[in-house]
Amino acid sequence: MLNYFLKFYKKTSIKQKLLLLFSIQIIIPLIFMGVMLYRNTKMIIQKKSITYAIDTLKMVELRINDFSKNVIDISEDLLYDTDVYKALNDHEHTNKDLSYYTTRVHTNNLLRKICLSRKEIQSIALISKNKTFYTYDLNSGRASLEDVIPYDAILHTARIARQKPVWFSDKDIKGNIKNLYLIRMIYDVDNFNEAGLMAICINREFLKSSYSEFSTEFMQDINILSKDNVWITGTMPYTKNQFASLLKIDNDNKYDYVIDKENNVLLAYMKVNNGEWVVTTRSSLSKLNEELDRFRLMFTMVIICTILILSIFSILMAMDIIDPINRLVDGIKKVEEENVHQEVVVDRSDELGYLSKCFNKMTKEIDILVNRVYKEQLTRKEAELKALQAQINPHFLFNTLESINWMAQLNNVPEIRDMVTSLGSIMEASIGKGNPLISLKQELKYIDSYILIMKNRYGDRLTYESDIDETVLGAHVPKLLLQPLVENAIYHGVDRMRKKGEIKLTIKKDENTIHIEVRDNGKGIEKEELVALNKKFEEVNDDYLLMRHRKGIGLENVNGRIKLFFGQQYGLTIESEYESYTKIKLTIPVNY
Repeated sequence: MLNYFLKFYKKTSIKQKLLLLFSIQIIIPLIFMGVMLYRNTKMIIQKKSITYAIDTLKMVELRINDFSKNVIDISEDLLYDTDVYKALNDHEHTNKDLSYYTTRVHTNNLLRKICLSRKEIQSIALISKNKTFYTYDLNSGRASLEDVIPYDAILHTARIARQKPVWFSDKDIKGNIKNLYLIRMIYDVDNFNEAGLMAICINREFLKSSYSEFSTEFMQDINILSKDNVWITGTMPYTKNQFASLLKIDNDNKYDYVIDKENNVLLAYMKVNNGEWVVTTRSSLSKLNEELDRFRLMFTMVIICTILILSIFSILMAMDIIDPINRLVDGIKKVEEENVHQEVVVDRSDELGYLSKCFNKMTKEIDILVNRVYKEQLTRKEAELKALQAQINPHFLFNTLESINWMAQLNNVPEIRDMVTSLGSIMEASIGKGNPLISLKQELKYIDSYILIMKNRYGDRLTYESDIDETVLGAHVPKLLLQPLVENAIYHGVDRMRKKGEIKLTIKKDENTIHIEVRDNGKGIEKEELVALNKKFEEVNDDYLLMRHRKGIGLENVNGRIKLFFGQQYGLTIESEYESYTKIKLTIPVNY
């Protein structure tokens, strides 16, 4: 599988690789950031929700504590009323005189006043030891309090708590709470014997209203349970068993919470009234998740827009990188298939721009080298043909010159003999047999032969002078390198004037370079022509080698041969002053 992937990756174009790389660098971090941000936001919201639920429970606890304190205060106020004790003790009198009825009316009015003035109270019952009831109930339509109150259970619970107030839940057959009482025993202030029993039935709706303001869209339900998880008051969205199974209330913790994932709610509880009651809250996580879902949708849209924008930017950037590479590839194919130099235009200054410049320079140099090699091959073929033509029958020419030489000797004509000998020497050099390089000493002999011939022509009009550094006589130079220079000085200098012509040959050595100079006192060269000639000698151009109709070897031939043999840094230059002189300067390396 890995090998298949590597093969596929190697076959994939650079453009696709760049797009894949940009996509991975963009999409994966954004998705990772989005998931992490969403999870962290969800956790933060849940923590805030839990904190809010606990804070709400604490505020509800304060309200319930105030409610309980108010009810307990009412019970204590009754304990301090002497008429209450008198009413509870009146059961011992058998005669129901006027004082008995007066006490009973007074007690009932007291209970009535308390129930009407305190909304926490639904009804109050004072019960003597012989079960004489003094009651008042705000709900006159229901059964008498004497009939509904569980006297024996309340009495038993109150005796266990002694004089302390205690909460008592009156349950029906199904286990639901019918009434909630605050009960306490009443003891005689003189002998501390049991005087009776007090039972205050609280108004559960008022208890609910004391904290109902804390119920919100998020925290929809606030309920109060007994310590055995029986519902007392509230909205009651769950049954008793559901509360017990979801909350799993631990007696060691005052408050705790649990998340009901099935119903997507947060359930929290807090114990109040010294653990007698448990306040529970139900907070809808779906309401919070609505905000979170909107945030997720908005964030997803932002991520999608970001991915689109970055993808477009990545595609443009990839195309910007790939386009010059494709141009280079097309240029390489052009060179490879058609052997044609095509300049690649890349308008940039980075690495691709530098690579394009180097490619253009390289292909241009290759084109120049290819043309040069092609021209050299043509020149070599032409030279070989001419050499073959010149060597058709060289012995015929030499035999003819030898015959002329014998005739000159027989007729005692030394001038003809010397000219024939010199001409034969020059012709032998021009035929091109043997090594193309000869010693400078041998080249000077050809110059002497050529000067001898020219003196027979020009007579006293031509004088020749040489200044030779003998240390360079062993240096090797191409054949007939100096003869064209002397010939040029004679024909373009001496031949065009009537005064006496002077030719001077100077050869000096300077470190690793030999400087050769041929000077004539001829007419000279005009400035424009001189500049053109020197510029022509400086150019790297060997087209002169392909000229089929040229007279003599010429200065261009000499300059070209020097550059071919020794390099472009060597060659000819001309120095001249019109109507005064001309100097042809030649530089070659020391080559022994």
